[in-house]
Amino acid sequence: MFVICVEKNNEVISSCLQLKPTHECFWLHEMNSTLLNSLKSCQALKSLKSVHALLIVNDLFTSSDIVLNKVIRLYFRFGSSNHAHKVFDKIPQPNVFIWTSMIHGHIESKQYSQGFLLFRKMLQHSIAPLNYTLTTVLKGLAREARLQDGEIVYGFVLKYGFDFDVMVQNSMIDLLMRCGKCNVARCVFEEMGVKDVVTWNSMIFGYCNNGGVDIARELFDEMPDRNVISWTSIICGYVKVGDMSEARALFDVMPLKDLASWNVMLSGYVEFGDLDAALYVFNKMPFRDVGSWNLIISGWCKKGSIESARKYFDRMPSKNVVSWTMMIDGYMKSGNVDDAKVLFDQMPEKNLISWSIMISGYAKNGEPQSALELLKCFKKECIKPDETFILGVISACSQLGVLDAAESVINDYVGPALLTNLRVATSLIDMYAKCGNLKKAAQVFEMTSQKDLFCYSTMIAAYANHGLGREAISLYEEMKSHNLQPDATTFIGVLSGCNHGGLIDEGWRYFKQMTDEYKIQPTDKHYACMVDLLGRAGRVNDAYKLICSMAVAPTAAVWSSLLSACSVHRNIELAEAAASELFKIEPHNSGNYILLSNIYAALGQWHNVAKVRAMMRQDRVRKNKGSSWIELDSAVYEFVMGDLSYLSSEKINYIMGLLSEEMKLEE
Repeated sequence: MFVICVEKNNEVISSCLQLKPTHECFWLHEMNSTLLNSLKSCQALKSLKSVHALLIVNDLFTSSDIVLNKVIRLYFRFGSSNHAHKVFDKIPQPNVFIWTSMIHGHIESKQYSQGFLLFRKMLQHSIAPLNYTLTTVLKGLAREARLQDGEIVYGFVLKYGFDFDVMVQNSMIDLLMRCGKCNVARCVFEEMGVKDVVTWNSMIFGYCNNGGVDIARELFDEMPDRNVISWTSIICGYVKVGDMSEARALFDVMPLKDLASWNVMLSGYVEFGDLDAALYVFNKMPFRDVGSWNLIISGWCKKGSIESARKYFDRMPSKNVVSWTMMIDGYMKSGNVDDAKVLFDQMPEKNLISWSIMISGYAKNGEPQSALELLKCFKKECIKPDETFILGVISACSQLGVLDAAESVINDYVGPALLTNLRVATSLIDMYAKCGNLKKAAQVFEMTSQKDLFCYSTMIAAYANHGLGREAISLYEEMKSHNLQPDATTFIGVLSGCNHGGLIDEGWRYFKQMTDEYKIQPTDKHYACMVDLLGRAGRVNDAYKLICSMAVAPTAAVWSSLLSACSVHRNIELAEAAASELFKIEPHNSGNYILLSNIYAALGQWHNVAKVRAMMRQDRVRKNKGSSWIELDSAVYEFVMGDLSYLSSEKINYIMGLLSEEMKLEE
């Protein structure tokens, strides 16, 4: 057709040329439609990259801003912000829509700082924002409660005339409420000429989150139109303050209930321990999601009924990683580490939280060796640990006293960022002290800035346990000079330091200071320290008088301290009194019987020794087997007397025999 037009005359050519752009627009429209359909069909990053590659090869990539926008948004949706940036950086002059897509992608990906930085760069390029740009930026600032930056953005709201835009004003109210500025948010609300249901909901939700449920209720009652979010927000407000009766009253009259409203009621009853009401709501729910099931499992776990929780877990139509982790945590808290491990091994997907719960659970249940064994498996997962995980590992190393394994963990995971974390630093101090390296503990303590009471108390206890009573007292006085008021734990360290250092007068002075000046009621641990302190000095009668004056019932630790003192100073009468109490408190502890028997033997009272042995046989008290362990290549090997289970036991015994003969020759 074009050829025919050329052959006829110039007028025809001109008219054909005028028609050509129309045909191009139609062709571009069809092409863009096809491209957008191709992009819509992308369900994963791999397919998006394939379509992107075809667009580049066919020189169609920059054919439409709509296509560019779609590609950028999809890259963010599939979690590849790097690819989105590569696309954006190749656009010569991105318009406000593309800038907004980039900002929105970062905010939705929870990369709030990057989103705000892009917004500032956009303004530097003299590109005026859209109302959607401003609402997106304000949303990101609200999530991080960055009020000062929000005020700057609001200046641009006024500059570009969006102060009457209801969407922008709603975003500003949300920011102010999240920053706790309820009064300022109320001023913005009152000045708004047009308010939609989102405006009212933002105010209600904001007041509820800031403890103003009564004001939120007033606004709720004034609302011209309510939706399900309005009802759920006010119900959630009453749940947060623990007023479940008012929450229930509103829930019962709620015209339309959705899954979120049912789950709010369910979570409230679970949180406040009313499991019967929680089960009633759960059974009445017309529909449930995995979160509903997780809530009811959480309720059973909190109640300590792990078997009931397991029944609901097994009934779940579908489970997520939270479901599995919650059950594992429940088993660990109930002391059932074996079932926790079985579930952990069956988990289809493990995250950092599930690994942390297992490792810290082993440590808390007295199985630190299992924790370190699991740590070896964790290292193969290439997961970056967090503070909770590190604290669990440090706790396990502390219990075992294995310095090589601890150093390995520190070198692998504890970087400069975590070293500045006060909880991690304090745990490291405790670990080094328990592993016998007081010098390293002191170094970490000195490096730690902004020390709190717990940090000081940990270092005081470290000095005390290593027999450095004067150092413990000196650090206690330094702590007080920093206006930190000691608590009961601090005084355990101070009294223990006085005890190990034989500082009787200082011990009595600090004991009096604790009770008289700081009004701290002594616990059995404080009394045990004082009884041990007096007993070491030979003042066993004073120690016994202190026990008789105790405001709380003496525990095994207190009587054990007296019995040990009597053993040293051969006070048979008080030894018998202490042992008599210990036999009642812990009848199967062989150590108490043996200690009393040794006192009788030291005094030559063999008939009494026989009586104690007879008591042990009668009560079927068995002597605890002695054990020892060594650390080799960050692994701990435990040896129990009479245990021949080790594959190398014959070789070990052979070497021990040679060493024994060598020692005899040296004598």
